Amino acid sequence: MAGATERPLAGAAERPLAGAVAPGPELPAGLALWTRQVGAMIGLEVRKTFLRLRALPVIVVALLPIVLLLLRLLAHSVRGADPMPAGTMASAFTLIYQLFFVRLVVFFGCFGIFTYLVRGEMAERSLHFYLLAPIRREVFLAGKFVAGCLAAGTLFAASLLVQLGLAFLPQATAGGAAYLLRGPGLGQAAAYLGVTLLAVVGYGALFLAVGLWVRNPMIPAALLLGWEWINFLLPPVLQKLSVIHHLQSLCPLPVPRGPFALPADPTPPFLAVPGVLLLAAALLWLAVVRVRRLEITYASE
Repeated sequence: MAGATERPLAGAAERPLAGAVAPGPELPAGLALWTRQVGAMIGLEVRKTFLRLRALPVIVVALLPIVLLLLRLLAHSVRGADPMPAGTMASAFTLIYQLFFVRLVVFFGCFGIFTYLVRGEMAERSLHFYLLAPIRREVFLAGKFVAGCLAAGTLFAASLLVQLGLAFLPQATAGGAAYLLRGPGLGQAAAYLGVTLLAVVGYGALFLAVGLWVRNPMIPAALLLGWEWINFLLPPVLQKLSVIHHLQSLCPLPVPRGPFALPADPTPPFLAVPGVLLLAAALLWLAVVRVRRLEITYASE
């Protein structure tokens, strides 16, 4: 009819127009988004980096102290010698732990894991996939670092627990089970575990930064290894500028320093733990500075 107004059909206002795109789910913002991205990166990195054959050399390095203790146990059985007293074994184990496990096994294991996290992606020409993704570079680096700490911490903690079990077996150590489970050995094991995880954080941050700033990380790694090994020969002020000094200060039993060692007071735990963590934070900040300016030019790698 003339003059009549057309009314829309009932419910037409609620129906979307043809061809309109329905809004997607609302994504979290800020810290919630970054936490979700870091969690996704951790799962991806563990599957992509640590559950493949490329992780085999690091696993072999982590098994070396176990092989050493197995050989000791075998030699002890062949000779038929009397079991070593638990206190003597505790002193021997701290030598293996501080001079071999931390200074070499954890050091080189962290070198292999954390330098690969970014430098290895460059070598495989896959880093640009991360850098082109809608993720902040700081979050990208945090995901890489946390994944490396989880993988390395789990590997070296498992190695340490097996070492303790082999070292204090009743067949080779008199009263070993009682010392480890009901005596002072339990607290010492907890201290060794804490030092191991702290070493992973400190050395991990160090080698992550080295892998970003240095094209060939082997040279600075060799220099750092030398610095850690001659630490006991340095003046007390310089001794405290190393990771190993703070880690040894946290170990439950000391090791003989030798006649040529310069005396240096151990760092108290309430300073040693924050000291390593602050060093790791400073190194991660340097890594963030580098990754913010990182440009991929595979031709020069």
